[in-house]
Amino acid sequence: MTSLVSNGNVLFLSSSLEDQLATVALVKRRLLYATAMALLIVAVLGFAVAAVHARRLGRIQRAADRIAEGTFDVPVVDHGNDEVGQLAGSFDRMRIQLAQLDLARKEFVANASHELRTPLFSLAGFLELLADEDLDDETRREFLATTREQVERLTKLATDLLDLSRMDVGRIRIEQEEVSLAEAVGVVAKEFGALAETSGHTLAVEADEEVWAFADEERVQQIARALTDNALVHTPAGTTVRLRTERRGARALLVVEDNGPGIAPEHLGRVFQRFYRGDARQASGSGLGLAIARELAERMDGTVTVASCPGETAFTLELPAEGSPT
Repeated sequence: MTSLVSNGNVLFLSSSLEDQLATVALVKRRLLYATAMALLIVAVLGFAVAAVHARRLGRIQRAADRIAEGTFDVPVVDHGNDEVGQLAGSFDRMRIQLAQLDLARKEFVANASHELRTPLFSLAGFLELLADEDLDDETRREFLATTREQVERLTKLATDLLDLSRMDVGRIRIEQEEVSLAEAVGVVAKEFGALAETSGHTLAVEADEEVWAFADEERVQQIARALTDNALVHTPAGTTVRLRTERRGARALLVVEDNGPGIAPEHLGRVFQRFYRGDARQASGSGLGLAIARELAERMDGTVTVASCPGETAFTLELPAEGSPT
């Protein structure tokens, strides 16, 4: 309603609000309808998205159950780029790693069983032959010597397997102390002197008395024994096996080298693998010595490497030198 004042007269004008109220009511209804429709669309889309994610998560759950049951041959596939896709990728990487570990476990058990079975069968056979009363004394002595060798082989294999199991579970103890590599080389050379002589090898020592490492003395000797035994076993008679030490900057080196035929390139990259023995027709032993040597060296902040060519092979144990910054 509007009022107008003119010459002392007042004029009142009025109009109905029904149209405006009707318009407001219409707008209100449309807003309510639009809101309801939007909520319905959001609910439908939310349900659809939730259903898709639920299916994706269900696939991952089923894949996790398969992995838990030991089935590693079915990949975990999800093509999304969101968090669920990243989760699926993580599960698939875990599947691959577990598959590799499971394969390594099976190979380890199979190889260990084979290595144990061979000397055990040999011992059983010789013990049965020794029970024969008609054996002459010389043959009996030969059988006893062979039986003793098989017992020593079993003892060494059991010790190697125990070392590996301790390293795998982190229970092997490593001392850190000043170690004279010259003394370690001298001890090992003395131990292998008789074996080198009987096998037709020349065992030479070139030890620098000033080379000291910061490591575990017992483990250093164990590594040196493994490298020396490997050189004597895998080279022909007439080969010279040389043990030497040197210091190179902040590192102390113990090198076992020989002038044998060398290691074939296809075997060179695998000599540190567990139970790997190269050419099975020529190799002997369990194939654990070099693997243990490398793992022990790594636990002392060192390395064991190999370089080989026809006529020269060198295995190098490299450790932190005594007095060098860590």
